[in-house]
Amino acid sequence: MIILESKKDPYDIQRLNARLGRESLIYHVVPIPETILEYIWNYGFLDGETEIVYIRTMLNKCNELANDTSWYDYTVSLVAISQQFFHVNEDTSSVSLRDVARFCRFYNWLLNLPREFMYENVRTSNQDFTQQTTLVALLLTYYLRLSSSEIREFYLNYITVVLKNKFPDVSHIPIFLTRLLQKQQTNFMAKIKLPLSTAINRALIDNIFVPFACILNRILVILCAKPGSSKTLAVNIILSNLKGKRSNQKLFHTLPELIPSSYQGSQNCTSENVIKLFERAEKYLDIENNTDILPVIVFDEIGLAELSPHNPLKVLHSKLQIETCRYGFVGISNWCLDAAKMKRALYLSCADPNVDDLRLTAETIASSLLANSNRIMPINNSIVKNLAAAYFDLYKHINEQPKYKNYFGLRDFYSLIKGVVNDLVHASTEQESYTCVRRQLAIHFYGIFDGSQFLWKKFCKYAHQEYLIEHEQRPTFNQMIDRSLSLHNSRYLMLIGENENIFNYVE
Repeated sequence: MIILESKKDPYDIQRLNARLGRESLIYHVVPIPETILEYIWNYGFLDGETEIVYIRTMLNKCNELANDTSWYDYTVSLVAISQQFFHVNEDTSSVSLRDVARFCRFYNWLLNLPREFMYENVRTSNQDFTQQTTLVALLLTYYLRLSSSEIREFYLNYITVVLKNKFPDVSHIPIFLTRLLQKQQTNFMAKIKLPLSTAINRALIDNIFVPFACILNRILVILCAKPGSSKTLAVNIILSNLKGKRSNQKLFHTLPELIPSSYQGSQNCTSENVIKLFERAEKYLDIENNTDILPVIVFDEIGLAELSPHNPLKVLHSKLQIETCRYGFVGISNWCLDAAKMKRALYLSCADPNVDDLRLTAETIASSLLANSNRIMPINNSIVKNLAAAYFDLYKHINEQPKYKNYFGLRDFYSLIKGVVNDLVHASTEQESYTCVRRQLAIHFYGIFDGSQFLWKKFCKYAHQEYLIEHEQRPTFNQMIDRSLSLHNSRYLMLIGENENIFNYVE
């Protein structure tokens, strides 16, 4: 166990771990007073055989599952091996029987939903439907919480040991499971009304699909990803779609109306603040005839609240027990909470976008901006694609350097695309287009680490225009400031200086 005398910024902890080679910190703890050491007992954890006995008993709560004895045994094995996967590959405390209880709740919920919600073929036999429901509930509980595509693939290969005997005709079970989940998500997303010009990328789909299931099942969910991963957008989309009888989608009329109770976490947060948040949500439950209302607590920046010296999140332990929770709860954070909180939640870790996700988002942003412009001739779409590929290379490059990790993020990339497209609208020649790209790269990625030069080289390489690397020069600092101040649609500008000279220049 690693003991922290004081709490650190999570990104500082990441850099410390990378530099010292330590494993990721799980708990934020303080030393135990010596006077109570003799009263402490280590209860340990369940061994594999005992855990399977508990799992088998808990799965009796799953409706219709025991009707097929063979599939029931397969389900016990699937849940047990999933628990084992996290015990081995993360930490013994990363999963518990709470995860089994969540699986049971997801299973029953999916089983009782109208099949039109997520299934393309509503005439599927009851046996196939039960099997698909089991697998989707399993992926909801375990698969989507994994933080990268590589680890997710490793998990699917891990549970293939159980499924290969059940589905001998399936040549590649991981692909089968992935496609099954994607089909359910696609059918579900087709019923969701999205804001105009929303890029339906992988992160957004997961960030809508999982909280939707968790909110309706009164399961605490924590969305954890870096800034710009559509976490807040996804929650707002769910809240705007689930309006009870007033929902645009008829299938949602049978679901309760979500009433948000929002809170912005900070390092000054106290337990009293959090208690008042729950009291505000409970007022809706006291309203007569409230069967069609479901309060949803949206706790933004819950990671910052955890850093508060007042330890405000301790009240969550009693409020969010899965057996007694009466409302939805969505926590939004840029980093993981400690294990005591995470075990009480379904933790959704948004995998970093791949180059296809970046291209899709960039093309959607570009299409939206061009639709509102007066440009008649289309812009060269390869510029946007090459910028996405160049940014993906930059992302991999800075992640290999602990000093600059997280120095640039997705919001820098999104703003870059907006700036480039807004400039390209006024460009009349190909050369002017490249000048626009070089200028916007400097505006958004120049700093202590000159990401603009790295991106420019990569962009020219993908565009097969290597001669431009030295031909187009980065604009001067004053030119970048002048442009930022002169355009009404430019990104917000923050100037930090050691004296007032820079501010005098701006004035």
